[in-house]
Formats: sequence, C-alpha cells, structure tokens
Amino acid sequence: MKRLLGSILKLGAGEAVSKLAGFAFYGYVSRAFGVELLGIVALSQTVAGFVMMGTDLGLRLIGARLVARDANLAPAIIPQVIKKRLLSCAVCVSLASIYALWGPLPAGARLYVLGFTLGVLPYAFSLDWLAWGLNHFGWLGVWRGGVGLSFAFGAIAAIRASGFSLLPITIANSASGVLGVIVLWALWRYRWQPSLSIAKQDTAEIDHQFRWGAVLPLGAATILNLMFNNFDTVMLGAMTSAAEVGRYNAAYKILFAILGGYYLLTQSLYPKLSRMQGGRTAGQFLSYALVAAGVLGGCIALAVAIWAAPILHAIYGADLNAAYLLRVLAFALPIDFCTSLLAITMISWGYDRHVLACMGSAAGVNVLLNFFLIPRLHAAGSAWATLASYVYLLLVLGAVSLLKPGFFEKPVCAPNPDAAINPA
Repeated sequence: MKRLLGSILKLGAGEAVSKLAGFAFYGYVSRAFGVELLGIVALSQTVAGFVMMGTDLGLRLIGARLVARDANLAPAIIPQVIKKRLLSCAVCVSLASIYALWGPLPAGARLYVLGFTLGVLPYAFSLDWLAWGLNHFGWLGVWRGGVGLSFAFGAIAAIRASGFSLLPITIANSASGVLGVIVLWALWRYRWQPSLSIAKQDTAEIDHQFRWGAVLPLGAATILNLMFNNFDTVMLGAMTSAAEVGRYNAAYKILFAILGGYYLLTQSLYPKLSRMQGGRTAGQFLSYALVAAGVLGGCIALAVAIWAAPILHAIYGADLNAAYLLRVLAFALPIDFCTSLLAITMISWGYDRHVLACMGSAAGVNVLLNFFLIPRLHAAGSAWATLASYVYLLLVLGAVSLLKPGFFEKPVCAPNPDAAINPA
C-alpha cells in the first residue's frame, strides 16, 4: 500500500501540474478570445486525441504489461511498438487531415484541427508506456507536467507576443510533443537501459503478443473508449456551433480533471494487477475497491453539483452558461470511477475481448443518443447522453464480470481461451 500511494503521489504531482497549466490556458483563451475559440481548441484536441489513440491501438497497454512482468524484455519490445505505431500513425494522420480540410467542422476550426493532427506525429516514438511498465512513476509525472507546462505557457507567451492565436497554439502543441519524446528517450538511453540484463531474450512470445490479430482488438477497445468519452465533441462541432462546443467542454474538462486524478490510481494499479497471482483475494479486493470508488465518486459529484457556477467562474472568468451542463455531467463521476476500475482490471487480467464488446456497445449507445438529442437540446443533449451512456456501460461491464465463470474467484493468471491478447 505504501508503494502504491507513493506511485500515485509521484504521478499526481505531474498530473496536477499538467491540469493546472491546462486550465490556465483555457482560462486565458476564454477571457482573451471568448467561448468560440475555446470550443475550436477543444475540438482540435479531441480530434488529435482520436488520432493519438488510432496511432497507439492499445500498444502502450501491451508494452507496459509485458515490461511490468519482465523489464529485461524492454529492448525487444520497443522496436515492436514503434514499428506498428509508425504504420498506424501514417494512416490516422492522413485520414484526420482529410477530415480537417473537408469534413463537417465549424468555420475557423479547420486549420486548428489540421495543426493539432500533425502534432500527433512525434507520439509514434513516445516511451511513456515504458516508464509506466517499469514503475518509473516519478519520471512519468515529471514528463506529463513538463509537456503540459511547455504547451500551455509556450502558447500563451507566443499569443501575447504575436497577437495571433493559430500558429502559436498549434506550434506550441507540436513543440511540447517533440520535447516530451526527446526527454523520455534520453532517460531510456542513459538511466533505465544500463540497469537491465543484456542476456539474449527469446522474442517468439513477444512477436506473438504484438501480432496484428492480438493488437487490433485491444486497439479497437481503446478507440471505442475514447469515442465513448469524446465523440460528442466531434458531433457537436458537426451539428451545432463552436460556441456550443466551447460551453460543453468548459464543463466537461472539469469533469475530466477530476477523473484524471482518479485515473492516477488505476494507472498505478495496472502493473500490479498484471502481476497479481491471487484468486479469491484478488476478487475480494476488486469488490471492496468498486464500492469505495462509487462512494468516493458520489461525494465528489454532489460537491461539484452544488458549487458548479463558482467553479466555472473561477476557471473561465464567467460561468459561460455551462453550470447546468456541469451539474448533469457531475453525476457521471461515481459511475466512471467504477467502470474505469473494472475495465482496467479486466484488461490487466486478459479479458480484452470482453472490454471491447462492452465499450463498443456503449460507444454505439452514446453516438445514437447524441444523434437524437443534440439537434433538440444542443450541448445539454450531449450532457444527458453522456450520463445515460455511463449508466449503460456500468451495467454491461458488471454483467460480464458477474456472468463470467469464476471471474472474482479463480486465479487471475489461469489460462483463458477468450483472452484476446494475453491469456490471463
């Protein structure tokens, strides 16, 4: 427990710096340019997020899982990750660039979306997953905080110096990504690699884990997860205006700042869950953890709902007519606390196809609800669709885990023919 708390605190420090820098940037944009540019930047970041997940295809999860089990495999795993990322990155960046130039976007957003899309290119070489798998949470926290700071304050300084917004924001985004990649590679080359065994490793199992038939199901699950969380922003941009996108994301970014803190716990647990050998003990741990997560999320949701307007005012200088949206979204917090813990546990134990099926159906429900509600309620429709979709996701994940024979009791590393990537 002491080591887990230490990991969370190390990650949390960097994550807190990154989130604060992000809110400083959003607040500056809101005050200096208004809610419309805030919406354009949020839409651009959302599209870039999809490109990033399409580039990764869940490779970071596989790489971190294998490295957590045997750190000496890292030199053989790195080329596998980069080789596949380069191919998927070329495809995703090309498709997103076409969308940026000719897709349904608000006026004025196209060049921003294109700039953020091209800014994903360095991510193909990122080693953040390696730091995660090696339990270097302190360095991972420094990396996240540094990337967030360099983007936010680089963009603000360049905007104030030039008086423009497009080039400063897009260039700062790309530069922060390049800097982050360089830092992680330097750490790998001069600090982490020298401590590993140089004995020749059998790469047959690694090749098996990174075959496309194993990568794509988990990659689809991660993309569907992002689609579940963020595709409403893309749909708002296509069906309404940049101002509606800005209102919705003003509230949603607060929600994700809170969730980001909670995800520190799930990320810290992931390598430990991957190594977990116990049977009934592991099941009891998960049961108690889910109850605790739900209670904690409920308390936070109630506090956010009560003080929604003051929170928005403190960050953006005005409530942006988004207090109602934040109150609705807040009650997704306890549900997400439970679903994210359950999903990361299922992935770490090898139930990748089950998570894929659950996320796929939940993403479909989310898209259908948004398609139906956005034309009628605009940003409020997306907020209600998000809440309803979280309820659905919790129900299906819970049903799968309860109906799967022995999920909570049997040793989690027992052979599982249904596991898509790594038999649990």
